[in-house]
Amino acid sequence: MSPVEERGPGSGPRQERPWGTILAVVAACVFAAPTLLLPADGPVTAKLGFIAVGSVLLAAAIILTRREPGASGTADDADEDDVRP
Repeated sequence: MSPVEERGPGSGPRQERPWGTILAVVAACVFAAPTLLLPADGPVTAKLGFIAVGSVLLAAAIILTRREPGASGTADDADEDDVRP
């Protein structure tokens, strides 16, 4: 039974969500939060906490993006013996 038959008629092929991109956007929001929410002369420890959390989220986003299909830069159907001038 195909995945389309399991979900019912009229369903297209299921696509994965781009979790790496979504997590990168969340990391950017975490990085921007101290600038937007805290006063300029606010506590440094709170700002460092945002930087640490944002860094972990960004690292996870990079790992997730590198694991996505097609992230290797080569097409799945590429012939390695095919040499073009």
